[in-house]
Amino acid sequence: MSDSTRFALRSVSVVVTAQFHNPSILNPDFLVTNDIVPEDWKVTDTLTTPPVSVVRYDNGVEWALDQSRMTVTERAGPDFQDVYHVHEPVIAYVKRLAYVPYRTLGLNCLVSRQQADSRRWLIERFGTNWLADETSLRAMTPKFSLDAEDAVCHISAEPSDDGDGFNADCNVHHPGPLSSERICAAIRRWPERQKDVLAALAMLFGD
Repeated sequence: MSDSTRFALRSVSVVVTAQFHNPSILNPDFLVTNDIVPEDWKVTDTLTTPPVSVVRYDNGVEWALDQSRMTVTERAGPDFQDVYHVHEPVIAYVKRLAYVPYRTLGLNCLVSRQQADSRRWLIERFGTNWLADETSLRAMTPKFSLDAEDAVCHISAEPSDDGDGFNADCNVHHPGPLSSERICAAIRRWPERQKDVLAALAMLFGD
């Protein structure tokens, strides 16, 4: 997918909250034997305990599970794609553990953009007239919430440490409680959601 917004992709992630996850089940063998991740994925690090478990792979995918939240993240980019490594495995996990009382779903991406003097640029773009002229203001972190049919798209921007760009954290939030079927259907819509996120970024920050 071409990037028409001058944003570079840093990561994509899926977050599924639940009334109760069971972290002690998460390990590389469980993910492979249940056909959740491919057998040829190479594990680089793993931790399995009752309160929290983590599995990392050399392709940039990380699973992290605690009793209330599962986060599956993929380091990706800089180009946007139609398919990533995180979405189908999460669908397989949720289908395999359909009995879990799931609550909410977040389809997320972290992006960045080069922008000279980004702290001042964000202030001048999103501040009111008096705020844009206030030289004592060092930085601001604008946050937006946009309607997205059965979800809400949250976007926040923060200047990078060097001040030569900014990062935008994008979250398509699906409120719950959610059945496993609804979670799977929502995840499959990520290519469409990604287009919506890119359009929102272009609208908010210009192309």
